[in-house]
Amino acid sequence: MSDLAAQILEEARKRADRAEVFMEEGETRSVKFENNRLKRVTAREFRGVGLRVFAGGRIGFASTTDLRDPRRLVEMAIQSAQFGEKPRFDLPGQPASLPHVPTDDPAVGAVSARDMAAIGREGLELSTAASKDYLFSAGISVKATAQRILNSTGLDVRYVRTGMAGSVDVQEVTDSGLLQVYEFRSWGQPFDSIADITRTVLRKMAGARTIAPARAEAMPVIFTSKAADNLLSPILLALSGKHVYKGSSVLAGRIGERIVDERITIVDDATVPFAPGSGPVDSEGVPTRPVPLVDRGVLTSYLLDLQVAGLLGLQTTGNGYRSYASQPAPASSNTVVEPGADSYDDMVAGLERGLVVDQTLGSGQSNTLAGEFSVNVSLGFLVEHGKIVGRVKDCMVAGNVYDLLAKVEGISRERQWLGSDHWPAICVPAIKLAAGQ
Repeated sequence: MSDLAAQILEEARKRADRAEVFMEEGETRSVKFENNRLKRVTAREFRGVGLRVFAGGRIGFASTTDLRDPRRLVEMAIQSAQFGEKPRFDLPGQPASLPHVPTDDPAVGAVSARDMAAIGREGLELSTAASKDYLFSAGISVKATAQRILNSTGLDVRYVRTGMAGSVDVQEVTDSGLLQVYEFRSWGQPFDSIADITRTVLRKMAGARTIAPARAEAMPVIFTSKAADNLLSPILLALSGKHVYKGSSVLAGRIGERIVDERITIVDDATVPFAPGSGPVDSEGVPTRPVPLVDRGVLTSYLLDLQVAGLLGLQTTGNGYRSYASQPAPASSNTVVEPGADSYDDMVAGLERGLVVDQTLGSGQSNTLAGEFSVNVSLGFLVEHGKIVGRVKDCMVAGNVYDLLAKVEGISRERQWLGSDHWPAICVPAIKLAAGQ
């Protein structure tokens, strides 16, 4: 990896004004259970390189997994520059220091296929014991990726990121239709059981047996950590500097304005030890740091890579991310929403009549960049007098996230890591339900 990346850079420097090599290689291994049986065991190795050049006053890019001929990769990058953007940044040099961000746990590499199969069988046994009618599926995987970024300005950084992921999906077909509940987790360190998320799924399956008729009405809605994506993803999309520059973001030009409830603080933080999106640098070699995006309801920053920051006349936030096959683009690393003052149970108990949304399906024809969403509730529970009375069916929730989050009813103390998102449950004021009954 080291010799080849340096060779590609040396070839590129002969023909380009500036050059940058982004190289990654790694291995993934996984075990898949499907419909109550072990389905397959897979292993895959990957290796690829992306080359970005400044040539003729424009940016060129090419990528490949065929690493036998560095000169051909350089030629493709040079040729593509005639169609590229004009660079609005300089390539960064070697940082004086990097943040200490643990991302590599060698114990992940020691997890074998036999270990992962045993983890899956434990979940299967719990599901089978709960009901012979349940169809249990699960995926357990481990991954290790090494990245190296070097450029003609003197930058040369590399690090390894490990990760282990597990998911559980249980289905049941009844006279009233298909019920499906899932949970998942991923982290940079190994785990030896999915019993906890399996039990969570089974508890929700049991609670979903009773059907509570829903009707078209307005009521408060609690979006669990898993469903909070519906409220927060439109904001993260609008925070992309690319959309801000294009003028398609409703948050363009609003730095310093309050955009949501003052109880909401959102931070992009790539320095959380072993979190899935963590690393000492972004994909352009810029050192990472916690980036406050929304501070007590006030918009404080956009997500910026080098090029977009230059176009906007700003400094990069260290949020240029990519794979070897693409150029950098503004993106979040780990999105952390600060916890609230309420317990989740108290939030439910405080509803006279409301809805808990845990899983949704689809996004309708919504204008996401404007903050709109429209989703079917695939797993939701009706609350009456502070008690969950049953699962709702055939209903949809829709709204504008900025309107709903302007004054929230509550934010839970408890948070859940879901991939690279660390989110609480959020209760919003009345949403009009569209229901089939």
